[in-house]
Amino acid sequence: MKRFFILTAILAVLGLSSCEKEPSRAIVGTWEAVTMDVTLGEGINMTVDMADAGMRLMFTFNSDGTGSAYMESEGSGDRAQMEYELFGNVLTMTIEGETSSVPVTIDGKTMTMELSGEFIGEDGSNIKIHFRKI
Repeated sequence: MKRFFILTAILAVLGLSSCEKEPSRAIVGTWEAVTMDVTLGEGINMTVDMADAGMRLMFTFNSDGTGSAYMESEGSGDRAQMEYELFGNVLTMTIEGETSSVPVTIDGKTMTMELSGEFIGEDGSNIKIHFRKI
């Protein structure tokens, strides 16, 4: 009976840890921002189409926990190498020595990244960036 309990416990832990790894595989690939929903503390709400605004934001996530971030605005772009970890729905990225953690939701080929007021430096503000996998 004791062996059965230990075997069941081990299988349960392995099952849970395999569930933890699933989202990590889902994020692997290149993601391009399509739109941003912006809510500012003063009650301003807007949706920004990245292409119409002349901006481009892309993340590439490799299976080994490395990747790159690319940001382009008004024809000038910059790429930076990064390291990342995904635990549940929290994505932690380290880019040029700066570490940030943001909530993400991945549904097939779409991902939403949510930046809160403290992350963007304004209380009551929120930015949701919608990505598509390319």
